[in-house]
Amino acid sequence: MITVAGGDSMIWGSELKDSPHGGPDGYSRQTFAALLSGKNYTCVSYPGIGNREIARRVMDAVEQLIFTNIPQLVLVCWTWPTRDNNTDSDNIILELQQYLNLHSIPYLFTCTDNCIITNNPKIDWINWYLFPAGKEADETKTPRGFYQWAVENKYSIGTDGHPLEQAHRDAAELIREKFNELVKKSI
Repeated sequence: MITVAGGDSMIWGSELKDSPHGGPDGYSRQTFAALLSGKNYTCVSYPGIGNREIARRVMDAVEQLIFTNIPQLVLVCWTWPTRDNNTDSDNIILELQQYLNLHSIPYLFTCTDNCIITNNPKIDWINWYLFPAGKEADETKTPRGFYQWAVENKYSIGTDGHPLEQAHRDAAELIREKFNELVKKSI
């Protein structure tokens, strides 16, 4: 099984110690997506990209792998909709959701920040992992994105604003059960 991981700098692993540079194959193997996936991992993330580019990169990678007969699983961490000059990214999310369903490819979506979450009934929220709501007065009281969860739980954050290794390790443990369920369904 190959996991195709899409996202921005959070899944690329900006500021993590093993992310040597911003060029091809410069991504970290210490992000929650990589930790969940193990060795069979294709990272199509890149720092600073928007949701439209995330979806396009995931579809391109899936297209290249479809005819190999190797089972795939897609993990996407959606970024802020403002990177696409939108207030929401529902159409982009629905387009990728439909594409993956059409090709019978299991997927797990999450997000950087819960501002991307809408009440759109067409979005299959069963295939999402949202980080638990905060309990403290200064924390988000609804399910959170990875970045919100890491910041509000006071994980170490790099100078450019990225959650560091411990946040990724703990996030992987939180997501692991849902991720493993998808892996079992797809083999």
